Amino acid sequence: MAQIDGTSRLAKPLAEFRSSGFGGSVIEETDPAYDEARAIFNAMIEDRPGVIVQCETVEDVVQAVRFGREHDLEIAVRGGGHSVAGMGLTSGGLVIDLRRMNTVTVDPDARTAQVGGGATMSHLDRATEPFGLVTTGGRVSTTGVAGLVLGGGTGWLDRKFGLACDNLLSADLVTAEGELVRASADENPELFWALHGGGGNFGVVTSLALRLYPLASVTAALLLWREEVGPEVVRAFRDFMAQAPDEVGGGVLYLTGAPDEFVPEHLVGELACAVLVTYTGGEEAAREVIRPMLELGHEGELIAEMPYAELQCMLDDPPGLRNYWSAEYLASFPDEAVDAFCASADRMIVPSASQHVLFPQGEP
Repeated sequence: MAQIDGTSRLAKPLAEFRSSGFGGSVIEETDPAYDEARAIFNAMIEDRPGVIVQCETVEDVVQAVRFGREHDLEIAVRGGGHSVAGMGLTSGGLVIDLRRMNTVTVDPDARTAQVGGGATMSHLDRATEPFGLVTTGGRVSTTGVAGLVLGGGTGWLDRKFGLACDNLLSADLVTAEGELVRASADENPELFWALHGGGGNFGVVTSLALRLYPLASVTAALLLWREEVGPEVVRAFRDFMAQAPDEVGGGVLYLTGAPDEFVPEHLVGELACAVLVTYTGGEEAAREVIRPMLELGHEGELIAEMPYAELQCMLDDPPGLRNYWSAEYLASFPDEAVDAFCASADRMIVPSASQHVLFPQGEP
């Protein structure tokens, strides 16, 4: 694919593109707004696109895709903008930025949401909250909805309501040919199948419809232990999740103790082992269900019933950190894996915003 060089062989075509009825913003490297428009969640990614087009409408997306094809540009799609791997940027090519297309419309009777391609989980969760409706999202509020769904999408609610892609009802997207199509179980069904975890290379998703579920509140329990008892805690949590009902979700993580009221002074600024257990229901019922974890002798505790949208914000990281993430997917988690997981936590930088996380899903 071609790149846009400093003298910009595309100066004239871009000028024509701007005046062709494109309704968004066209930003080049020489524009004052470039650095802000280029900045993404992960500051470690430093790609410099040749041009960024911030779309307002579906027609803007169509025009942008056709422009990229016509001039042989590598195209990156920026949805909500949370791709830690930097997939929303390209070096020298064209970025199609959908963040202005973030509208969420909820149909409480049909229990569905129509979600713009640039919406984040916060946009979706706050829109569904007044109706007491939810769907599986990521585990933070800043994740882009479309990217999460197209990649499969695990979250706090997936044991109860399925992966995010399981709740995809339809998607409107602009293909590489610049054509607008809809994919659903009845319309372009093979494309619809591919969008269930197949990633973002089938087109630019401008809108998607998601199934919603009634849920008035959730309960979250964050429990803390000293780092050295981590192996015992991880084994207990693994065994607990294997028998837990579908209403339970959560994860175990190593982190730096924060200066919060519920964190014991001796854990502040130190490596700690934490378990976050979630329950799709009230606090009283949650305490009974998670009793095995509460009886392990934790040293810090925060248990609260809250709206799902608030749970989604609990582990939010600020943008602008230099992130490196890696992951392994295991069919089971034997004691040897527990020992390796816990031992690797010793390599964490403390204090820091780093997290070492395990999300068990119970028996397959």
